[in-house]
Amino acid sequence: RIGFLRRTNFGLTFRVETIPDPNNLAYTSHALPLHTDLPNQEMPPGYQFLHCVRNGAEGGESVFADAYMIAEKVRRKDAEAFRLLTSIPIPYRFHDRQYDIRVHRPMVSVDERDRVFDVRYSAHLMDSFDIPDTVMADYYAAYRRFMAETRDPANIITFKMKPGEMVVFDNRRILHGRTTFDPMTGHRLLKGFYVDRGEFDSRIRLLAEQT
Repeated sequence: RIGFLRRTNFGLTFRVETIPDPNNLAYTSHALPLHTDLPNQEMPPGYQFLHCVRNGAEGGESVFADAYMIAEKVRRKDAEAFRLLTSIPIPYRFHDRQYDIRVHRPMVSVDERDRVFDVRYSAHLMDSFDIPDTVMADYYAAYRRFMAETRDPANIITFKMKPGEMVVFDNRRILHGRTTFDPMTGHRLLKGFYVDRGEFDSRIRLLAEQT
């Protein structure tokens, strides 16, 4: 009813739960730092849907932050850091036994009006930086400034999803993660899928015309 589901290397839909021999940190019980999904894709997925099926384990709270707001805070505090984050492509890579998906893109993208419209942020999918050594130190400082904002409690909301609840968010804007949980105390299972921005926005326009 909303749009075509986006197929990725994780399938048309995916399950977030602990599994043996995981190929992604999401499939463990460890804390998952704030990130966007699949920044290594040429075009990362748009809207993400996460449906809580079970959440009986101790811990496992969901964590969210607005990456647009964080980027704008970096711009206000350090214009040069913002320029580096929006102008220098860095390597992103997902690599397992079946896939080796890579891309070079800036961490923050701005449009023709200098407004933030895309953020690619995932420490676990960033490959070794291969940027010129003349800017490496300055870029790391800019990256650390952005990361520090993702760890500021003032920029974060945290809550525990209940079975039956669903969150829907723009994957290229909203950072998401979770706190650690104890799988010995209960089962935690989320099911998810992606819908690209174009189809989602098209449906909203058509529904608006009917009101």
